[in-house]
Amino acid sequence: MLKLIDRPKAARRLCVALMSSCALAAPMAALAQTEASNVDEVVVVGARAVAATKTDTELTEVPQGISVITAQEIEDRTVVDLQDVFRYTAGVASPGSIDSRGDFVVSRGFDAAQYLDGLKRMPDFIYGARLETFTLERAEVLRGPSSVLYGAGGPGGVLNGVSKTPRFEFGGEVGAFVGTDDRVQGQIDLTGPLSDKVAARFVGVWRDGETQWGTADDRLVINPSLRFELTPDTSVNLIALYQKDMQGSLGYAPLFKSFLADNDAEKVAFNFFQGEPDFNKMDTEFTSLAMVIDHRLSDAISFRSASRFSDMDTDYQEVYTNYTDSQWADPAETMLKREFYVNYEKSKVFNTDNHVSVKFDTGAISHNVLVGVDYIWFDQTKDEGFSYLNFYPYPSPPPINVYDPQYGVAFPYGAFNSLDYRSTQFGVYVQNQLSYAERVHLVVGMRRDTATSRRNGVDEADQTKWSFRGGLIAEVFEGVSPYFNYAESFLPVPGGDFYGNPYEPRLARQYEGGVKWEPMRGALVTLAYFDIEETNYLSQDPANIQNFIQGGAVGSKGFEAEAVYRVPENFDVTASYSYIDAEVITSSQALTAGDRIAGQPRRLASLWGTKTFFIGDDWKLRIGGGVRHVGDRIDASQTLVMPSVTLVDAMISAAYGDWEVSVNSSNLLNKEYYDLCSIYAPNSGTCTAAKDRTVLASVKRRF
Repeated sequence: MLKLIDRPKAARRLCVALMSSCALAAPMAALAQTEASNVDEVVVVGARAVAATKTDTELTEVPQGISVITAQEIEDRTVVDLQDVFRYTAGVASPGSIDSRGDFVVSRGFDAAQYLDGLKRMPDFIYGARLETFTLERAEVLRGPSSVLYGAGGPGGVLNGVSKTPRFEFGGEVGAFVGTDDRVQGQIDLTGPLSDKVAARFVGVWRDGETQWGTADDRLVINPSLRFELTPDTSVNLIALYQKDMQGSLGYAPLFKSFLADNDAEKVAFNFFQGEPDFNKMDTEFTSLAMVIDHRLSDAISFRSASRFSDMDTDYQEVYTNYTDSQWADPAETMLKREFYVNYEKSKVFNTDNHVSVKFDTGAISHNVLVGVDYIWFDQTKDEGFSYLNFYPYPSPPPINVYDPQYGVAFPYGAFNSLDYRSTQFGVYVQNQLSYAERVHLVVGMRRDTATSRRNGVDEADQTKWSFRGGLIAEVFEGVSPYFNYAESFLPVPGGDFYGNPYEPRLARQYEGGVKWEPMRGALVTLAYFDIEETNYLSQDPANIQNFIQGGAVGSKGFEAEAVYRVPENFDVTASYSYIDAEVITSSQALTAGDRIAGQPRRLASLWGTKTFFIGDDWKLRIGGGVRHVGDRIDASQTLVMPSVTLVDAMISAAYGDWEVSVNSSNLLNKEYYDLCSIYAPNSGTCTAAKDRTVLASVKRRF
């Protein structure tokens, strides 16, 4: 007989402030947080996980790799953009360069889908407003295919940001920053009660700055939210966001005048900019409104609903490097040919996720069954124009002298190609978590998705797919929990390529095995091996930098090791190592079987630590630093290997009472290197400079 139960929560293992075994998966719902009544006790933060199962689950019951980056770590590590958040995370490769079109983070060799509060923030492969990290409570990485719960998730996994939400205790901070690239920034975060049932929060950011190429890097963020405690068992969060960005575009240096230059005299300036500062831009205006409802019917049954609507306007203009066989306009190879591309997009996204969790026992086995539905609607109109291949009616912009660039020459441009995309995805999922003797845990689930797409009013494809997952984890010795899982992903790709051809959904599967070892309080060591394969892969068109080609199959095998030890108000250490062998399995127009995946380093390693010193009763000093190693990478032509690079980051802060002064730096030693270079023809190619040294000095007051 099935019997609904009021199961007392198992005693939480105390762990030292945000140890990895706790923080590794704290999820879309509010992070569990309890302060011990005795000052000698430690703080329990994130001892349970929701991200991997969408239910409140002990981390040692989750058979999957997860990592969480806390707000303090985001602050310490000189994070500017979302991609910077994951620099010290196992299995994750963040770009070294800054691309205003988006944060293109790779996990286990594949693009990771971006989520916010458990809902996909925007579809892949559209030019979009990048997430402001100051609006986040923390960020999470759920590694591997995760479609059973998330639907539109790629094989690399899910990057989930958790928004700051209102609290019923008054608090917050205000801060001012100055730094390299003429950066000036002010930010504010205030929260507190409006009544005994309503709390509010306001997060704001204003930034004026430049990119390393001298183009704009300005931002305004207004992020208010309200929390309603309707009853002791029902809460509603409303989260609004307005973001306006005015940014520039990438710099492209000619390959044979930069990375492959014959001598220093031939080299262009490291931050050479081929575009037009008054023309190249990525201006976006992003507005969203989200609602999250949590309702507990009983101790055994709960319901959660999360929905968000977003609207975005994008104005993208770029003059970029010509990459044909004849890259130069003169015999001396000083006048670089150029092309232009404009893209004016209007995008709307609505998505919602709703699920019910039911707990019951069947004999000695306890169950937690999750049943849910989710839906995503995406609509986009775009007007494009370009000079590539001398498309009518616009000619190429004038060439530029790479050694003495002169900007401001006018040229005709405009949009002439109009497209309208619309796509939907509807999913139904069910999951059961079975536990025996609180030591053996089995997670099984399945999902059915239906996806549609339309271009210029014409239906292109209706796709239906089942996805499955299953995983087992068991505590075989005290603190030692081996695990194994199988998971699949189904990722519809809205829109189409540069020439208007629609994309097909990407399909993938993964086998993963590993062990989670908790040797002592505050410490967690995680080892994992994975094997992923994906079909309908998207890759850069070697003949057109603005295009992506779909086809073929790719695979990724490797292992990860991550160790974390944290002691609150004392020190923390995070170390990771990853080996990722990502290569082509089946050939396509842009891929050849056996080739390495372009841009993916095989080896990643990192070490980060901070230490706190108390000086008297009121002063506190914190110092920290880290080393990141990124292995060699290969370009799409499989002929050019970018060497490995090792970078150093550091921070120092001094606090007196509620005041804090900090200096943070990434790439402290100002290592100049190219993030990725590509050969397009025997005598042409491009390189993009990696981000040079960033230094931010700040003054904050917390209350």
